[in-house]
Amino acid sequence: MREISLDRLRTLVAIADHGSFAEAARALHLAPPTVSLHIAELEHRIGAPLLSRKRGQVRPSAIGEVLVERGRRLRLVIGRAGRHAT
Repeated sequence: MREISLDRLRTLVAIADHGSFAEAARALHLAPPTVSLHIAELEHRIGAPLLSRKRGQVRPSAIGEVLVERGRRLRLVIGRAGRHAT
């Protein structure tokens, strides 16, 4: 089974939300090379490109979109669990 780091998934969601690596890096308070590394690791782990990079635009690929949606749902579940724990 391929384990996916929540941090890497959060980075993918941020790129999808902001439309760029640089904006995602700012939102996550990470250096841009760290964001690139997170995506490279995820793509290696999944074995497929997760983002389409064209003319300054970054969008999730088909498989990337699936992971982005799952990442968003996971973020909601974790948020709810945190609220119930306190």
